[in-house]
Parts: sequence; structure tokens; C-alpha cells
Amino acid sequence: MCSLISKFSSIGLEPAHKLKIDQNKLQNCRSNILNLVNVL
Repeated sequence: MCSLISKFSSIGLEPAHKLKIDQNKLQNCRSNILNLVNVL
């Protein structure tokens, strides 16, 4: 699973372009979890 809390806590400290990368990571994470759920 992804460490969402650490991502969200670091959002305030990071510049905007890094935030976009984080959002992409979060979306990948969500789709991975959805894929896992579908497999189950």
C-alpha cells in the first residue's frame, strides 16, 4: 500500500511541479489498489 499520510504531510513543503508528480503517484497508487481489488 502507499504511504498517503507522508505524501499529504509533505505537500505543504514541496513546490508545485513536485506536487503534480505526487498527484500522478497517488493516481497510480489508486489504480493499483483498484486492480488488486478487481483481482480479488
